[in-house]
Amino acid sequence: MKKLFLLALVTLGLVTATSLPVSGNTTTKTPNTTTTATTTDPSYVWTKVLSRNTAVAYHAKSKSAVYLWNATHTKRVHNLKNYPNTTWYVKNSVVMQHGNKSHVYYEVYNYGNAADGFIWRGYLTKGVNPSQRALAAKGVIKLSSERSLQFFQDNLTTLASLPQSQFQKLVTDQVAAKLTKSVSDTKLDAMAKILATQDISTRDAAVKAGVTNPKTTNFTVKQVDPKTMTGYYSYWAKYRTTNALHYYAAVVASHVSGLTGNSVNGHYGLYIVPDTTAKTWKPQITIVTD
Repeated sequence: MKKLFLLALVTLGLVTATSLPVSGNTTTKTPNTTTTATTTDPSYVWTKVLSRNTAVAYHAKSKSAVYLWNATHTKRVHNLKNYPNTTWYVKNSVVMQHGNKSHVYYEVYNYGNAADGFIWRGYLTKGVNPSQRALAAKGVIKLSSERSLQFFQDNLTTLASLPQSQFQKLVTDQVAAKLTKSVSDTKLDAMAKILATQDISTRDAAVKAGVTNPKTTNFTVKQVDPKTMTGYYSYWAKYRTTNALHYYAAVVASHVSGLTGNSVNGHYGLYIVPDTTAKTWKPQITIVTD
């Protein structure tokens, strides 16, 4: 029988801004779907997330129609042409890959937090909007504890809204980086995927993957809901970070560490099981150890 551990995963949305634009392998061309369609091919894949410690002011380079998008780049949420006098503050930076090209997108919000979304950084220029009449506009906003916590929670929600494959890649890469003393095993990974996608026994999966004497543990992530989340606040209070991805990885890594501590060689395999039936997906994570 497989053991189920309920893990409360969290709300997320991303976070604060820093004084420098994020570097990345970006192209100089404008992402061509940004101004041509209301919805696009959902093939913008998050490959990197960078949190920020301050909110830095930017504004649109021109008064042309450019758009803020949702996190998956499938829906326009705001047209900057309708905000000619607005200063936008950067919450996070995300590297999105589209085909074989990568672009840095900023998650931005206006000062009143009435509008936010993701935009290719090439459409923005750093600084307070010259047309803004509000004298209180600042080039850099130091985050209060309340705003930092809110960004962290928003960050959690945003991450949970990503396609499962993207969520899995982001989390597992972070987990692998944390578990420097443990060794990921491709055979165990293969076995985890077999268990996750086929209704067969642990023994049969082990034979098929060529693994000897494996142990498996499954735990599911609860629906993202502030009322049921556990652990996220104490984590934030300790680290004061807006990087929710690190929180997810820390929780998963703690489970892996507990299991590999009693394993033979400390090898592990990790796989997030797709759940395409639920309206709000609740991934089951399978851990395999030797």
